[in-house]
Amino acid sequence: MAVPDPADACLAAPFGMPVELLPNLYLVRVPLPHNPLRALNSYLILSKDRTTIVDVGFNHPACEEALGQALAALGRTWDGVEIVLTHSHPDHTGNLDRIYRDGMPVFANLHSFQEVENLQDMEARVFGPLLLKAATPHQSGLGFGKGKPTLHVSAELLPLKNQPAVTFLHEGDVLRAGPYAFEVLETPGHDPWHLCLYEPSRRILLAGDHVLERITPSIASWFPAYNALEEFLASLGKVSNLDVERVLPGHGAVFGDLRGRALHLISHHEERLQEIYDLVAEGHGDVVSISSHAKWRYDNWRSWPLDQKFFSMGETMAHLVYLVCEGKLKQTICGDEYRFELP
Repeated sequence: MAVPDPADACLAAPFGMPVELLPNLYLVRVPLPHNPLRALNSYLILSKDRTTIVDVGFNHPACEEALGQALAALGRTWDGVEIVLTHSHPDHTGNLDRIYRDGMPVFANLHSFQEVENLQDMEARVFGPLLLKAATPHQSGLGFGKGKPTLHVSAELLPLKNQPAVTFLHEGDVLRAGPYAFEVLETPGHDPWHLCLYEPSRRILLAGDHVLERITPSIASWFPAYNALEEFLASLGKVSNLDVERVLPGHGAVFGDLRGRALHLISHHEERLQEIYDLVAEGHGDVVSISSHAKWRYDNWRSWPLDQKFFSMGETMAHLVYLVCEGKLKQTICGDEYRFELP
């Protein structure tokens, strides 16, 4: 009888059930309610007196329950737990508002969660007016408080309510957890603070959302001077030549062929860049018009929920900024208006 592949077992496992991938390293599926991703892959690494949890899910009772069940199944408690975050997005960090205990170590490529809050406040000045333009009369979700727009949508966009102290991880650090020594790789793009953890002796990469098996990670920019796509492509180049047997992603299945997947993602963005350029050449000069005419997985962009328009326009903007930095497009900013045309 064939032995089941641990990767297949992970996808079939109930939420909160640890699946052993390697000695003392477990994958735990954490539910993401009301979110198309459905689940987060959290990784638990055991040492004698410590439990390292990589990524923790939303601020939602189902996420807290899943991790609590996993700890109990492994004979562990919240005592001795340390948290490692691959990046700042709420589906990876939000559960800290529920599970954090005084003195719990938290490691990330962040100096403080105040960095995230500051970025969100600045981005709102750009995406707020764009969302007002993109919203149809029957849509709700955009409000105003303290003079700035606030997007009241899915939990995926909600920031942490509390800000625990963070131990900063940067390029070249070694994070030791159980029998593993992970090299820290800064991989900005999907998130400015994204990192991956590479274990060369075991040939594994904890990849967060940097490289996923089937999903194309969202690359968004709300600043004309921030070239998120350039950072992402450079980060793909950084990891593509690593000697990796298994990639342990933040969502979906564990997989191999890291280089092949990285090359596929690079090709995808090259095609998207050409599409965005062609739309501008046809006369679509603003982010809403370009986004609504681009090809997406689902049709009828104008009927999409407001938060999905938010993500799509952020991706469009990232590709436009890249083309501007390459000198292939010209950008004009006048107040809240961002216009793009051929040079």
